[in-house]
Amino acid sequence: MKILVSGAGSIGLRHAENLKALGVETVLISDPNDEIKDKDFSSFEEALKESPEIVFICSPTKHHIPQALEAARSGAHLFIEKPLSYSMNNVNELSDLIKEKNLTAMVGCNMRFHHGPATVKKLIDENRIGEIQIASIYTGSYLPNWRPNQDYKKSYSADPNQGGVILDCIHEIDLALWYLGPAELKESSIESAKEIGLSDVDGTANLELEHRSGATSKVHLSFTEPEYNRNCTINGKTGVIKWDINEKKVDLFNLEGGLVQSYKEPIGFEFNHIYIEEVRHFLDTIEQKTVPFSSLCEAKEALKIAITARSTR
Repeated sequence: MKILVSGAGSIGLRHAENLKALGVETVLISDPNDEIKDKDFSSFEEALKESPEIVFICSPTKHHIPQALEAARSGAHLFIEKPLSYSMNNVNELSDLIKEKNLTAMVGCNMRFHHGPATVKKLIDENRIGEIQIASIYTGSYLPNWRPNQDYKKSYSADPNQGGVILDCIHEIDLALWYLGPAELKESSIESAKEIGLSDVDGTANLELEHRSGATSKVHLSFTEPEYNRNCTINGKTGVIKWDINEKKVDLFNLEGGLVQSYKEPIGFEFNHIYIEEVRHFLDTIEQKTVPFSSLCEAKEALKIAITARSTR
């Protein structure tokens, strides 16, 4: 198997190393940045001439759809890092092309493979808290700490068009849809990231989603908070599920607040494990011809909500 990774940033290099660890013999890397030495090609187009069976799109967001279209035309299966794009331009064209060529496409929402969200989803699917009424999904982090070796003000995250917290932290929008099903944006409140010197970029967003099931989810996104946290609370008619990434566990409560069961993070867990499982799952779906987690269709729905929210800035 020959796999091409487009983009030699932190996530591209992580996927490349994990692919090798999973036994992929040929992993090629392309990146146009002349300062990057750990690559095989400077041109994505030249790299495609090597006829890779699979292409990982880990380039800046503005390149995702154009490169995905080129790769799909060549007949390659696609793994596209989140977010799928920063607009809906040519997204449907890509979707149609993937169907026409019978390709597998997955968008990288790695939090679905984390013990916490995966356990929350399992408990919901097992109907352990009954019909869900309201959910709160939270992420807070600090953009200047994300990539210590890079000036965050020069990163794509700081770009008013392709960056901002709504697109960069789209994981939580994806989780809301994964837990509660399809939704529309009902309300949004957005603040710029001026406290970290990015006044043209959304730094904090509070979104309220109305799900087709009748449930409501409130999603908080921020990359201007020095203390990192991720958590969620899912309230159902017969119980409550709570997860906190720092507490390393998921708790199931009854309506009286009594702890029914606690699901602790596995001993020895490392964050890279979820990236390995994500890639392993993607490769398995290609071999087994099954639909992957975070399919292109699901990613499109999360992107629609993100774009609608960004339009209210």
